[in-house]
Amino acid sequence: MKLYIGGAYQGQAELARAENPDAELFFDFHERIRRAVLEEGREPGEFARAFCREHPQAVVVADEVGSGVVPIEAEARAYRETVGRALCVVAQSAESVTRCVCGIGVRIK
Repeated sequence: MKLYIGGAYQGQAELARAENPDAELFFDFHERIRRAVLEEGREPGEFARAFCREHPQAVVVADEVGSGVVPIEAEARAYRETVGRALCVVAQSAESVTRCVCGIGVRIK
């Protein structure tokens, strides 16, 4: 498994596609986390561990949603925390983690 993260529209999806043309790609993984945890009521770590087991060769692409000003709304704060917790599990399982800024990937694992 490989994880590509970065702020919205920083080029992580394009970089993941270019570096892994034949891989199973999961774009907008932060939204998949939202649906599983906040809408379906699953626990973030459990969801992420199950995903890693089911898709060990996947390339996961997600926006970093935890940076910047902390939102006033409790729901928005819960979403940021949920995504962060789930992505920590994915990152631990991943063979590589690449952070993308301005279209430039920096491998952090």
